Amino acid sequence: MNVAVIGSGSIGPDLAYGFLSAGAQAGIKVFLHDIRQEALDAGVSRIEGYVTKARKRGKLSARDAGALRARLVPTLDLQQLAGCDYVLEAATEDLKTKQAILARLENVVDAGCLIGFATSGLPRARIAAGARHPGRCFVNHPFFPAWRALPMEIVLSGDPALELKMLALMKQLGKVPIVTRDVPCFAADDIFVNYCAEAVRLHAEGIGTPAQIDDVVDRAVGGGGPFWVMDLTHGNPLNVHCLELMKEAPTGSAWFTPPPLMISQGVTPWYPGGQPSREPCDPAAAREIRDRILAVLLARTVFVTDQDICDPSDLNWLTKNALGYAIGLLSLAEQLGADEVHRICTEYAARHPGFEVPRSIRERTLPRFYRDLLVARDDELAVVTVRRPEVRNALSGHTITELDQAFAALEADPAVHGIVVTSFDGALAGADIGELAVLRDVAACEASSSGGQRVMSRIAACSKPVVAAVDGPVMGGGAELCMACHARVVGPGLVLAQPEVKLGIIPGYGGTQRLPRLVGIERGAELLRTGRAIGAKEACAWGWASGEPAADFVGAAKDLLRRHLRGEAMVVPVDPAPMVVPQKLQATELGHLSLAVDEILVAVIREGLQQPLAEGLEVESRGMGRCKTTVDMDIGMKNFITNGPRVPAVFLHE
Repeated sequence: MNVAVIGSGSIGPDLAYGFLSAGAQAGIKVFLHDIRQEALDAGVSRIEGYVTKARKRGKLSARDAGALRARLVPTLDLQQLAGCDYVLEAATEDLKTKQAILARLENVVDAGCLIGFATSGLPRARIAAGARHPGRCFVNHPFFPAWRALPMEIVLSGDPALELKMLALMKQLGKVPIVTRDVPCFAADDIFVNYCAEAVRLHAEGIGTPAQIDDVVDRAVGGGGPFWVMDLTHGNPLNVHCLELMKEAPTGSAWFTPPPLMISQGVTPWYPGGQPSREPCDPAAAREIRDRILAVLLARTVFVTDQDICDPSDLNWLTKNALGYAIGLLSLAEQLGADEVHRICTEYAARHPGFEVPRSIRERTLPRFYRDLLVARDDELAVVTVRRPEVRNALSGHTITELDQAFAALEADPAVHGIVVTSFDGALAGADIGELAVLRDVAACEASSSGGQRVMSRIAACSKPVVAAVDGPVMGGGAELCMACHARVVGPGLVLAQPEVKLGIIPGYGGTQRLPRLVGIERGAELLRTGRAIGAKEACAWGWASGEPAADFVGAAKDLLRRHLRGEAMVVPVDPAPMVVPQKLQATELGHLSLAVDEILVAVIREGLQQPLAEGLEVESRGMGRCKTTVDMDIGMKNFITNGPRVPAVFLHE
């Protein structure tokens, strides 16, 4: 595949480097085009800087760095883009210039080439108004820093086949596509730009300095503060442009008028020398800053959902991961409560003519949404997707709770005949280690285990067939979620493991009991005791997964469900019957792993498997509690949090 980025200015080189990194395995070639040699040279130099930094940090080998450089093609010649499958224009925010680039580009690329436009606010309909093939033209709005920021806002084109192609391509290029309606500034920048404008108004009115406002705001919502971010992104001129677009929109008003100070500030940093600082301010000023900033953030967020500009779950994830707030803004609204959100926004509106309080806030009915899940329908099937790509879809306690809620709703829905469980990209990295590390005592460890098991058992007991569809790393709690399902379909890139012993613990969501029941005691015990990973072919051959590895693993899971519903295949939960356990488990080389934890694990496997599954799960929970009594659990957890998964813990076997 060949892709291209037009524009080697502020974000073009970052996008090119991000595409090169994400496309390494597929060998994607990336063209970087500009009309000025000096801009092109500067862009290539920036990319080389990223490569050098990655090499120094050990994230890129010399061989991979060389291959990445070989796949970058800087060019002044637009004709070199003729063979591209996708071109992203990131050269300008000027509408006429974008349209001119599109006209020239359509004379170069073939009709099957997808074209994206990186813009913070220009509607797609305006950009593509003169396109010969408008169905292949999309808004692709990236976020800072563009080389590693996951979110990409997508305005669709109206061509269903090309829309699916674009969404799949974004995932392949390492992005999380968030679909929005075609309105000025889309979803995120409607919120962010107005947030910045309010901060500038507060400063202009003498309520606080940039340092004071950033201090209050960062304490309230995180994200560093608006002035720090504006300096980081050189965003004042772009913010002014976006405010003007929103003011002119059908939903606009005088409230969107750009603050004169924002206009006059131009590209001059708010912090002298570009060095941010923090200053305290008196309590009354801090309350005013907090309430006014929250009013704008919350009202514009709910406006976006009320106007169906963006799905609430998507928007909540977007505001956290694109705008950098500590939590999603709809989650923040939930924490504050409908009455407090109503108070904050109506008090602000009373003093600021033209400021709209959205219907949901006026009526004190905040949007309902899943924070960590997406639930979609495909005729008689439901697809439950764990969407936490920033942590490889690790299962937090909140994620587990939402799975419980989702399955309760789907079980009760007569229109749903079968359920697929998957994740954003197929990976399920395991449980949230940060949550496990702070469990205080034996009782807390047992409760964490039994709570997760309860949800897994709900899935296993679902009266409707449930099939997991996964690919990539499927570890720990993610594998346990899959084993609670009635069948599993995997992609060719599956890396399956129960690596808990490397952290000084044992599986706690059913892994010690379901894995041996699926693959046999000998294989299951070896995988549990060593934390060793297996691939897709082994998982299928051993009975962990059904059929053969499938590139379209979600589609294969749907097909399996439909064959089951027609009586052509059988999808059943793990057999809960007791197993015959040998007197002695096969000898296993443990290397550096904790002998103390292995003793607990072996006892859980032996005792648990000789009982029905429900009783075996109770044995597992007690075993999880016993891990807390060891020194090695503390060592394993601290090592993982400090050094990550690649540095082995030095266990004391105590």
